[in-house]
Amino acid sequence: MDEYESVWERFVRERRLEFGGHMDPSWQEGHKLSASLMVPGETSWFHERLEPLREALRPFSFVSLHPDHFMHITLMLLGFLVDEPAEKGEVSRERLREIEESARIALSDFPAFGVRLANLNAFPGAAFIEAHDGGMFDRLRDTLSVSCALKKPPGPPHLTIAYFQAPDGTRAPEGLISTIARYRDWPVGEIMVENVEMSLLDLRSDYPEPEKLARIPLRKPVS
Repeated sequence: MDEYESVWERFVRERRLEFGGHMDPSWQEGHKLSASLMVPGETSWFHERLEPLREALRPFSFVSLHPDHFMHITLMLLGFLVDEPAEKGEVSRERLREIEESARIALSDFPAFGVRLANLNAFPGAAFIEAHDGGMFDRLRDTLSVSCALKKPPGPPHLTIAYFQAPDGTRAPEGLISTIARYRDWPVGEIMVENVEMSLLDLRSDYPEPEKLARIPLRKPVS
């Protein structure tokens, strides 16, 4: 069984929701800005394939759908940006510059790769589209983790389409399970991962436009 199927079977078995995403006050802990390394979703290429999924999820009151400009694949959460880090999970601008420099060196020899986006799935806090890439995202995260001294996140890569915003432990309704199940085999589109972006997210807004701090290119294939 692959990792995505394991995630789905666990969601169906446990039927548990939680307050997911950056809007969760217990995750923010009063911070205003969050930095990450990510890959943009480029949803303009497959907007029409996303709409049926959005329409299917829209009737559920606890679902918060992502607008196109917010769609992305997170590689690494870097931390909450502060002037002087004093707690775990906080990061300074100086540290972000160090990460950028290390990532540029490491990724200069990491090949660009294609990703097939398909199939609706769910974690307790979010509905997402699977990213099938032959293991390249895992390799990319390994490279960033080693070169930038970052902790590699758990779980498979994914393109989040919506947050679930319900009190932790809320039982997922049968209607949500059956809705997602209808789209478990749903091709969305393909993207080329040619760059990694360092982005800053304003946690005071529901769906802010991510502020791009740096764009780090991968090695282009030899033509």
